[in-house]
Amino acid sequence: MSGKPTLRPVDAGDQSFLLALLASTRQDLLLLDHDISAIMVRMQFEAQLRDYRHRFPAMEESIVLADGVPAGRMYVARGQDELRLVDISLLPEFRSQHIGSTLLAGLQEECTNAGLPLRLHVLQGNPAAGLYRRFGFEPGVVEGIYLSMEWQPTLLKE
Repeated sequence: MSGKPTLRPVDAGDQSFLLALLASTRQDLLLLDHDISAIMVRMQFEAQLRDYRHRFPAMEESIVLADGVPAGRMYVARGQDELRLVDISLLPEFRSQHIGSTLLAGLQEECTNAGLPLRLHVLQGNPAAGLYRRFGFEPGVVEGIYLSMEWQPTLLKE
């Protein structure tokens, strides 16, 4: 990737990309028959999106672009008390290219300017937890299979 990643809103034409993206994160489903795997991915996608939209009605759903090419998704909920990274996911070929780091740094800058914490949940055992720790996120409580994490901005003194 030569430039900074950009975001654009998700639109109706993105569904096949989003399904492929989710499938790329679910290696366990690759062991199933192709048709069964596709059905399982679609069911998981629809349930996950329904849950996200229910819990975060004002969530911004974005496609992550790397040099104009769809590389992943990022869902962010901006509230009065926090900015929440609801979901971020990249296709395997776009991982380890500083795309996630760049997006995370942008969210941290936004939080610093707003004086709000940045919060997220990460699947326990997910390598992304190491990235979040490097970015100063503190682990919180374990909620089922997820670990809550929070980053607090350093407030600038005038």
